Amino acid sequence: MTLDSTPHFKKVLFRLEQDAQGYPPASVEGLWAEQVEGGYRLDGIPFYAYGIAPGDLISTREDGEHTWFERLQHSGGASVFRVLAKTPDSLEPLRAALLEFGCPSEAEQAVKMLAVEVPPTVSLDTLLYYLLTQREAGTLEFEEGVLRHAIADEFR
Repeated sequence: MTLDSTPHFKKVLFRLEQDAQGYPPASVEGLWAEQVEGGYRLDGIPFYAYGIAPGDLISTREDGEHTWFERLQHSGGASVFRVLAKTPDSLEPLRAALLEFGCPSEAEQAVKMLAVEVPPTVSLDTLLYYLLTQREAGTLEFEEGVLRHAIADEFR
């Protein structure tokens, strides 16, 4: 492999709006993105930024040595969920269960939260049923970071 054919990844910064309680715990989130023709393709799963997902094509702007998110150019079709484990020992089993649904995740151990990617090829129905039943059982809470899958009427 030659150097010019090596993918070029860069950390792209996203500004976050904090609420009165200081959530999210930072005002900026950095996510890896691969430079492609026409912009950057997001590689990381966002923990706090809304409206973006892995595979999205984004435009950026340079500010000194920082690269900032400017806008979404094209959706890659993935959805993102954030899942908060209610008990400390349930994070890894929860992560394994989500992977069985075909949904990779990244863990934030400090707050026992998973950022979960739902690829466009994965059906949301069985995953959503699982999340809803686990929420009813008191084992987790969840929210959508961006929802691009259709939701069946029984889940509305």
